[in-house]
Amino acid sequence: MIEYPSRQLSAEEIVVLKLAARRQLARWAQKRELSPRQRVKRIALRRAVSTLEDTAFMHGCELRPGDE
Repeated sequence: MIEYPSRQLSAEEIVVLKLAARRQLARWAQKRELSPRQRVKRIALRRAVSTLEDTAFMHGCELRPGDE
């Protein structure tokens, strides 16, 4: 197993990510139609924002690569 250095996001960085994600979602909400790729991205972005809203991330989080 390979050991990767851990990366962390501060609470402020999480807030900025949520803001940017909401901005993009608002842009897409104003479009009449989205391409299939945009629809997939929109779903993923909604899930990401929903996840980051969890109180577990209130003070930041540690990021690690997923299982390969």
